[in-house]
Amino acid sequence: MRALALVASIAVTLVAAACATLLVVPAPTKPLAFLSLVVDEKTWVLVGAALVAAGLARAAQARPWIVAQAILTFVIVALACIPVAQAISLAARRHVALDFPRWLAAPLDVGAARPAQTIVYATIEGQPLALDVYRPPGAGARVPAVVVIHGGGWSADDKGDAPRANAWLAARGYAVFDVQYRLAPQPNWQTALGDVKCAIGWVKRHAQDAGVDVDPDAVTLLGRSAGGHLALLAAYAPDDPTLPPSCEAGDTRVAAVISYYGLTDLTWAYANPGNPRVFDTRARVGNFLGGTPATIPERYRLMSPTERATARAPRTLLVHGGRDRFVDVAHVELLASRLRALGVPHEVLVVPYAQHAFDFVAGGLGAQLAENSILRILRSPSRTPSRTPNRTP
Repeated sequence: MRALALVASIAVTLVAAACATLLVVPAPTKPLAFLSLVVDEKTWVLVGAALVAAGLARAAQARPWIVAQAILTFVIVALACIPVAQAISLAARRHVALDFPRWLAAPLDVGAARPAQTIVYATIEGQPLALDVYRPPGAGARVPAVVVIHGGGWSADDKGDAPRANAWLAARGYAVFDVQYRLAPQPNWQTALGDVKCAIGWVKRHAQDAGVDVDPDAVTLLGRSAGGHLALLAAYAPDDPTLPPSCEAGDTRVAAVISYYGLTDLTWAYANPGNPRVFDTRARVGNFLGGTPATIPERYRLMSPTERATARAPRTLLVHGGRDRFVDVAHVELLASRLRALGVPHEVLVVPYAQHAFDFVAGGLGAQLAENSILRILRSPSRTPSRTPNRTP
């Protein structure tokens, strides 16, 4: 039994130490990048594992390993405290009350979506495009809406990839429409954005078909990653004749836009790629647009939110993880500096320890910080951009 306890203690300690390393060392591959996302948001698991390993070491009565394990436990606990301390500090500066029991029980936002209804909002070139509807509680009252746009590098994933977040918004009084857009064939820069605009128009004009009375002047876009990029473009260039809706959509202007870790300057992204084993930025952007900045520079500018923002842009929330290995956090400041110069109301939330897709730990500390900012921008009384002071950290 002592030998078994010793082996178990060594194994658990080494795994916990390896995971703790991801808190301070950039993940070298895509799978490890996703593991680091969970590790960053669930550091209490590392602490628990290290303490269990310490108990096993004592049971093994192997004195040299007890000393070594105690040192490793101290290091693991110290590293595990970094994200928590940073979240608490940021919450204090932003006057956010963190719910620690919710953090401890936070699940991953994965699994089958359970919307109230799924509707085909358009059929384009023979391809049906659907949206999931999450209705707010109550009936009869006119409500604001949130149109959700999924990520996936413009070529993967689907609606319904964050069902808990959609349900959370609906429970707070917002009609949520989680939409599909065409991912292939690429380049799909026109079709993807055109489909998003088509969906906005459907929500504004036909939401009653889904049993919801939506206020067309209170529609917000919320996108993640590639979806964040599309959300910003749709919000900043609603009337651009070179980027039309893919269906008869009518007015596609929105009151606000929320981008989770979206690219904002595609030329900069191509010139400053990250680790291609984590996310091949050049391949994804090049496939999406159909070339490189050297061959199609105008298209890169056309499809970059930093180039499309104007003084008439709707109020904007930019949410990003400070340790994002997929989309560099520099994208936030590139756009935020442009919005500041234009006088566009906006807010920036950079969660210092967080990775790409950190909000998929539903109820994690990073997700709670983001939720606070989301509710603030959604509840803003102004529905059109105005020259009010920016709310940046």
